Amino acid sequence: MFRQVVVSKWAEGVTPEAKQAYRDAVERLRAIPELLAMTWGDDAGHFEDNFDFVVVADFTDFDAARRYVVHPLHQEYVREHATKVIGQRVVVQHDWVAAGAS
Repeated sequence: MFRQVVVSKWAEGVTPEAKQAYRDAVERLRAIPELLAMTWGDDAGHFEDNFDFVVVADFTDFDAARRYVVHPLHQEYVREHATKVIGQRVVVQHDWVAAGAS
């Protein structure tokens, strides 16, 4: 399995409506066949220095993740949403084995 974790901070001045449009766009990414599982959410707000939003996406392997990135729906998400509302992001990618799998 291959996992990608994307942690973001909102750009300055992003409206609540733009944030919700971004969340909706993230949810639409589930339609991309290479995406096996995805969780996402806003930071709980317990600490001031935390980033604002996270997406955890799972794929069968790195090649599947690359196909996901070039999929038209993902390209639209980047172009129409991510580039407009995200001020900073951190990406961590890693191979992993699900619990109980051998």
